[in-house]
Amino acid sequence: MAPSKFPLPPPLLSSSRGTPFERAVWCLTYQIPAGSFSTYALLAAHLKSSPRAVGNALRRNPFAPEIPCHRVIATGNTLGGFKGKIARRDGEGITLAEKRMLLRKEGVKLDGDGDLGGEGGVKVRVVGTPFRGFV
Repeated sequence: MAPSKFPLPPPLLSSSRGTPFERAVWCLTYQIPAGSFSTYALLAAHLKSSPRAVGNALRRNPFAPEIPCHRVIATGNTLGGFKGKIARRDGEGITLAEKRMLLRKEGVKLDGDGDLGGEGGVKVRVVGTPFRGFV
């Protein structure tokens, strides 16, 4: 496996898990400070990839919460998915409640405390400007 061009976070130093692309996504995600957030699109632009590919790499992140995939949200500042799940009215979106809780615990401000989204639901939005300081 080719070495990553990004600084390796501690969980990756002693592991060979993940593809080179997944490891690059996880390295960038590790750079997002607590209390901040970024978007799938911003990570994708930095990697010259697609937001969907970034989301798939984060879905397979075995190092959460040390590599904080909960800090990556959808464009438009909505929560997006978490652990491969998206919000639905039938209860499938329970992991988004976990994402919301983790962000709030770190001091990220959220707007919209109604339903977690889905058809006819109130979308929870993250308030602020996404982190862009990737190296």
